[in-house]
Amino acid sequence: MFKLKFAQMYDNNIFKEYNLNPVAEDYFLAKDNIFCIADGVTRDSIYGQVIPYPKNKEEVEFWVKVYPNPSGAYTAAKICANSFVKHISECEDEVNENVIMEIVKKVNQEIWEINKNRQIDYVANDLFCCVAVGGKIEDNTLYCFSIGDSHITLLDENFNVKFTTINNHRNFEEYLDNVYCKENEFDWSNPKYRVMVRRDYRNKPNVKYNGKEVSFGVLSGEKEAEHYVDTYKVDLTGVKYICAYSDGCEPFFEDKEKLKEIILNPEKLQNEGKERTLIIYER
Repeated sequence: MFKLKFAQMYDNNIFKEYNLNPVAEDYFLAKDNIFCIADGVTRDSIYGQVIPYPKNKEEVEFWVKVYPNPSGAYTAAKICANSFVKHISECEDEVNENVIMEIVKKVNQEIWEINKNRQIDYVANDLFCCVAVGGKIEDNTLYCFSIGDSHITLLDENFNVKFTTINNHRNFEEYLDNVYCKENEFDWSNPKYRVMVRRDYRNKPNVKYNGKEVSFGVLSGEKEAEHYVDTYKVDLTGVKYICAYSDGCEPFFEDKEKLKEIILNPEKLQNEGKERTLIIYER
């Protein structure tokens, strides 16, 4: 039987360093054997300015001044996690991959409620959206979903990875780095390229290069987002830890020794990194 060992979100350490109110866009909920982590997709400031993620005190102060807090991205993440846990808790059907998918569709529709009447220009006014993972543990089986670069990773007692969810943003990232940027100018600080990425590649499943999909998906309320949702039925035989996490935790899962330290003492997670959320279930 799996029990919840740890569930926590930590802000980007740079806010704590300068004692400023953090701009949080992760949100999570864990209720018994059901969990969800959603990571709101950061957009430009409310004034449409292209601002870099802060690296020093001056940039942090500017970010806090111009970026809405709470933001629409945070609201999308909160809707996602709360709605997923609520719907699956109340579901009277036997859980399977199809049920998980239908619940995620409902979640996506609920996110659309905060976007449907907005005029979108992809910079000053972009869609509020999030990436996410969530699931339900039933006996020795995990039923779950993923979209984007949040993750669920299963570990054995020796901290070896037995399963991890798909990051369906990688096709776009590889295309951008290895194809687009070699053939075109690209400057993320220029608003026109942000418009291009968000308008032409986000939730656009028909966009392909050499027959391969090169778009990426987020839960924005758009129907096309459903294309990017992966669902799973995973046998938990031999699994000691079920870990769900936002992308801020990725560096810890890329180094086995770091991973072991974090699993055994997850509070260490608070000492370094950007915004990050981690849920751990232990057998």
